[in-house]
Amino acid sequence: MIYVLAVCAAALSGVGNAIQQRAAVRAPAGSALHWRLLAYLLRQRLWLAGLGIAVAGNIMTGASLGLGTVTLVEPLTVTSLLFALPVAAIWSRYRLGPREWIGALAVVLGLAAFLVAGQPEPGQRADAPLWQWGLAAGAIGSVTWGLVHVARRMRPQHEASVLGVGAGMLFGLQAALTSTAAHRLFDAGLPAVLTSWTPYAIVAVAAVGILLAQSAYKLAPLSVSYPAVTAAEPLAGIAIGVSVLGGALQVGPLLIVAQVVALAVMVAGVYAVAASRLVEAHHQHRFHAPHLRVGIGHHR
Repeated sequence: MIYVLAVCAAALSGVGNAIQQRAAVRAPAGSALHWRLLAYLLRQRLWLAGLGIAVAGNIMTGASLGLGTVTLVEPLTVTSLLFALPVAAIWSRYRLGPREWIGALAVVLGLAAFLVAGQPEPGQRADAPLWQWGLAAGAIGSVTWGLVHVARRMRPQHEASVLGVGAGMLFGLQAALTSTAAHRLFDAGLPAVLTSWTPYAIVAVAAVGILLAQSAYKLAPLSVSYPAVTAAEPLAGIAIGVSVLGGALQVGPLLIVAQVVALAVMVAGVYAVAASRLVEAHHQHRFHAPHLRVGIGHHR
């Protein structure tokens, strides 16, 4: 049941993000990393439709996190890219080729190998002390701030990838917070959740994460911006799940090597699929207006 919910959530997330990127690239120049970007997108029906689909995926993710753990659910979020590809294929009128199938197989095999080697287990506590959350949030926030600071000095495509990493880390933190809120909801009910700090932290983290993600979508096509998000999110979620929530992964020299190799294969598969001609063709095919073409100069 947990796996079904998580994969369905990834499907909705992939489709929703593909739609959002299609809308975000239309945003006015110079709006990346500014709140006016979100103000613009909130007035776009296409983006709102993508947001609604992604939110539905987040709700399903919350349900799966309530039943399982971050270390179990988060690795499955990387499959969202596999559901974004068919959307790009339909828009671009291309068929999946060997590169896409090989990349998809690498993602699936890497994910399966990680779950088998790591065997994620739930921790002994449903929540963690506030100071531990503060340390985790401080670490994520500091790294994200550094990434944004460095990204501002890069060219748009490189900037999009770096911002995507920051967004993915924040989404991993959001998933860990959602796991805590979901467990509290199941154990104590809605009033206990609303009177705690967790849902408000989720909203704040999500807002910043969305801003970074949409800025990345604005600056570069899905093939450049989305892989970084999908690769960073599960890794950050797993790290927080183990270090803060008390989750566990099987340890041992061979198991650790297997986990690292599996994650490397999974990430390589994500990038192989995301760099396919399907997503590039989708990016080139989206619009015909000259002022919306991508790759001419350094326009933001």
